[in-house]
This record gives sequence, C-alpha cells and structure tokens, in this order.
Amino acid sequence: MTGSGPDLHLPTMHETPYGWPLRQLGVPQAHEITRGSPDVVVAVLDLGYRPHPHHEGHLWVNPRPTRGDVHGWDWHDDDASLEHSGPEPDSAYFHNHHAFIVGQVIACAPECPVMIVRVGYGNPGSWWRGVDWAVEHGAKVLVMPHGFISHGEGAPHPLFYMGTDFGYPVDNPELRRAMEDAWDAGCLILQGTADNRGRRVAALTSALSAVIAVGSANRQGEAADIATSSDYVEVAAPGGQRSADEMEHVWSTGGRSRPHGEGDYVASTGGCMAAGFGGGVAALVCSRFLDLTNAELRQVLRNTASNDVWDPGLGWGVIDAHAAVSLERDRLCQDLAIDAGRCTIDRSADAPTLLVRLANRGAFDIEQALVVAYDGNPLQPAASQATLDSPVTLETRQLGHVIAPVRGLHGATVGIALSGVPDELWVQACTLDHRGDPGAPTARVCRRG
Repeated sequence: MTGSGPDLHLPTMHETPYGWPLRQLGVPQAHEITRGSPDVVVAVLDLGYRPHPHHEGHLWVNPRPTRGDVHGWDWHDDDASLEHSGPEPDSAYFHNHHAFIVGQVIACAPECPVMIVRVGYGNPGSWWRGVDWAVEHGAKVLVMPHGFISHGEGAPHPLFYMGTDFGYPVDNPELRRAMEDAWDAGCLILQGTADNRGRRVAALTSALSAVIAVGSANRQGEAADIATSSDYVEVAAPGGQRSADEMEHVWSTGGRSRPHGEGDYVASTGGCMAAGFGGGVAALVCSRFLDLTNAELRQVLRNTASNDVWDPGLGWGVIDAHAAVSLERDRLCQDLAIDAGRCTIDRSADAPTLLVRLANRGAFDIEQALVVAYDGNPLQPAASQATLDSPVTLETRQLGHVIAPVRGLHGATVGIALSGVPDELWVQACTLDHRGDPGAPTARVCRRG
C-alpha cells in the first residue's frame, strides 16, 4: 500500500476520478434506494486496525462491552487494542490495510455498522476465535480479505513468505469449522481469491462452499492483472491494476494520521480490495432484503452480476449493487418460462434434436428443471370421443425429456433428441427443486408448415 493520496471524503468519493470502483459497482445509484441498515453488522477480520476520522459514527458499538470491546476485539493479542503488533510495527501495510478495508465497506454501505476483529498469522487460533466472536456478537456479513496461511512447523513467518506456495491450513482445522458454522448461522462470508499475478492457484479458505470468492476487476471491468484463475471464483469487484498510474489503483482510508488530526488516503491493489468492496455491496443488498436467507442473498448477488457466462477470473462478473437492490419483490423467486419463439430443431446430428430455450425470470436459481417434449398438447385430451369406460389409444405422447439447471434472471438452452419430427411439438417444463416454483409452463414450439 502506497503513500498519502488526495483529501477525499467518503460520501462524495464516487464523484472524483478516484471513485471509479464505486461507479463500476453501481453504488451511487444503489444509494438512492438504500444506504444500508443498522441491523446489518459487517465484521472486518484483518491484521490490525487504526482509526480514521471518516470512520467515526460508522463503527459498531457493542451494547454490552465487558473488557473494553467497544468496537471489536483483538484476538491476536486477546485484548481491546485492535492495532497490529508484531515484527514489523512500522510497516505501512500493517498500519493501513485494516483501515483501508473498513473504509471500503463504509463507502458502499454507510448505514451498516462495521465491527473490528483483529486476527494474525502468528496466532492460528485468532482466526477461528475471531469468526466465532463476530457471529456471536451479531455480524451478518464477514469480510475476510486475507486467507489463513500456515506457518508450518517452527517457521518464523508464514510459509508463503518463505517460498512455499498456498497450501491447505492443516494446522488450523478449527477455522474451517468456524466459517461453516458462520454460514449455518446465516452469515455471508466474502474473501478475495488471492493476489496471484494471474497464476492458476487455489486458496483453500476462499474455495469453501461457505465462502463467496471475489475475483479482482480492473478499471475497464476486465480481470485485473492480479486476478487469480480458479474454478471457484463466484463474482468480482474492483481490485485495481498494477500500474505506475495510481488512477488504476483502488483508494480508501489509511491508518496514518496527517497533521491536525486529518485522515490520510492510500492507494492499493489486490484481492483484498475486491473482498472489501464485495463485502460492502453484500451488506447493502442484505439491508435491502432483510428477510432473505444468506443462500438467497448469495444468488441475488451472483445473478445480478455483469456476466452471462462464467469466467475463471471474474466468476459471474462484477457485482452490480444497483441491479441487486432494484429487484422488485415479485422477482425474488423462481419463475420458469419457455421462450417458444427461440426454440429450434437442430438437424445436423444423426437424430434431430429439439433445442428448447428456457428463461428464469426470478432471481433464484433452478437447480433442476424438468423439460418434456410431446407430439401434442399435454393439457388437452387427444381424442374427444374417448371415455373412461372405453379403451383409450394413447395419441399424445412424450418424445423425450431432459433435466438441467437454469440460473436466476438468465436463460438456458437444453436439447431433447427426437426419433422423428411430428407435425406439432409441444414442451412442458417445471422445477424439481424442493419448494420450487409450482408452475409448469406449456407451449407449442414447432408446427410443420
């Protein structure tokens, strides 16, 4: 993290040239709908906090402090100090990083209280204790910009800084337990995917199913040069680009005070920055839809993001705060439809294939949509003269079926192989998901001639 920047006040930062991340995320427009809720507490778990003047009034206040834990707790030192202590006390990185992430969250969700939780690599227990404590004290969103890095046996520093690449934290199994317990308690957990210089590597805590892994975007909304490439990136947020031009970096509050009590601003790049913005937007969306589960909120974030196709650097794309908080209540559901006008027959294979275009107009994913093709209307009797007392000849028949997922607010094309092409083709679809949409749209998709 680099030196002092311009004197930018958080509420108006998006109006400056340095506010490109907030504009990219649609935060200014989202603030016309919600600026957050005091009921949504965001815990930032990082390596040591220093206060900044623009954080005042935004920090969580413990209603029942017992040991001086007014704004949070330092689990590395097991005290209320919150500030980094360690072998590099003068490092600008350790002075600024925690305050930087807190500033990002405040810029996105200024009405959400921010809880300070300090953890440290030298104390593996601080990580899981910090997660447990945050959840016990009411945090709804956990921002974990760093992943835990093992020290190994007898190593003075984390192994990553001694030439060993990321590995599973075998000496900290309680952290996985704590993160999964947090998810079960209804929390959203956001973590960066690591600053890997574009390498394809796995950071295991980011890959957990309890975690929303946030990729890093540059100013153009593309995968930044720091972005990882992995199979678990879910969404993305601005992380900045390595460049001599600090306008390409991300700016936020620093931890070193200026003369006259003013706070400083610093520039940085990294997956940590993407996690900070991701957590801030998640808090904003949670505030807008307080009654949704964390699984449903996760789908809203993912399905309103910028990409139609998943990408190993950006996941489903850059989070769109405005699109997410703008959703009407009637779209917080599954809503399966058949786009009959876009259904076609592919005759290029050995057998003709009916390509059915499905749409999910609701925000929630359909994990299993059953799609069945018929040679007539399945909702009407094929022979009007038939009665229950006389033999019935089956005239409207199923020709084939397929089961496939349909992402919320998006579509999917599925193929059903046919032995031949009848005069008419009808399709019926429904979700098989537990408590899913009970509707079953039916449409004629093809008629010969």
